Amino acid sequence: MTKYNSLFKQQVIEFYLQHDKNRLFTQRHFQLSKKTLTRWITQFNHNGINGLAVMGKKQKYSPEFKLTVIQAVKKGQF
Repeated sequence: MTKYNSLFKQQVIEFYLQHDKNRLFTQRHFQLSKKTLTRWITQFNHNGINGLAVMGKKQKYSPEFKLTVIQAVKKGQF
């Protein structure tokens, strides 16, 4: 589970835009870090509202699986 869902991010960006793009005011209103708000604004500017979508977690591989893949590559199987 992510800390902030897409709807919340959208609300923050809408607030930011409605208040003359005042980052400090938006950060304080929603109690967000500067880094978080800046990242969301950048994502919004590059990809629109879809840039705020919550992404799934990256798949994690076990050390055993990684070793098997490395050995297969060394043997030329891939």
